Amino acid sequence: MSPKLSKQPIISLNDLAQVGDERLRESKVLLEAGCYAGAIYVGGYAVECYLKAAICHRLQWEKLLGTFKTHDLEALLLYTGLASELEGEILVDENFRQVVGMWNDKNGEVAIRYRDPKDMDMKTASTFLDCLLGVPGGLIPWLRKAIS
Repeated sequence: MSPKLSKQPIISLNDLAQVGDERLRESKVLLEAGCYAGAIYVGGYAVECYLKAAICHRLQWEKLLGTFKTHDLEALLLYTGLASELEGEILVDENFRQVVGMWNDKNGEVAIRYRDPKDMDMKTASTFLDCLLGVPGGLIPWLRKAIS
């Protein structure tokens, strides 16, 4: 059975950016509270929101279509049309690759949202958030710039 493509609009670019901002804030709170797997998961969700906002921005859509209900960050990057620009930003690209490695399957293991939270530690979660916000090379500031 092939996947069903949905033309149903689900959320606006501005709402996606706001949700991304809130998930990023929550990720920081989770890190500070010692909830390391949650910090990574919610931080990855923030990236997902910004990538979806970038799709809307690039395609000049007011709202994201239901077809883009996915957690695949690499596929979302492809749909943004920003992949070649990202490759030109070496630090941001390295950070994106590291984020994808932590968010997706790792060496054939389960994706972060299904892994045992005890497998995550402060160093891993801090590294993840540094990839999102680090200066220079933070993925989130780069994505924010792409949608402005």
